[in-house]
Amino acid sequence: MNECNTEKLLSTYPLLYRNLREYGFQCGDGWFDLVFKTSAEIEAVSVREGTPKTSAEWPSVSCLKEKFGTLRVQFHHRVCDAVEAVVSTAYLKSMVVCELCGSHVPLQAQYDSKVQPKHSETLCGDCRKAAHF
Repeated sequence: MNECNTEKLLSTYPLLYRNLREYGFQCGDGWFDLVFKTSAEIEAVSVREGTPKTSAEWPSVSCLKEKFGTLRVQFHHRVCDAVEAVVSTAYLKSMVVCELCGSHVPLQAQYDSKVQPKHSETLCGDCRKAAHF
């Protein structure tokens, strides 16, 4: 994710991403809106659950990345089921949003020369062509 989007997330959600500052967000800018909305939902759920915002109990993301064409969010400690549900929803939504430009697309697998799954990426047709896939 580019520096501008990274800074927006870090400054808007400083406690949520307090342990992610040195690693950053390992996904494309097309998922920025999804990550931003998911971050807001995680914080809203945490407030509803009564988690003090100054507490060590507040969710802390340890890893936010693309893996197999989907958004993965991992936390330092166990989070409540409601937060897990928010993350699961974001995971499903990421399957139909281009990771590079944010347009809506289906998950498409890329194959190597042996016709075996190499990796999956969520890219629209234009981004796939631009990336020479």
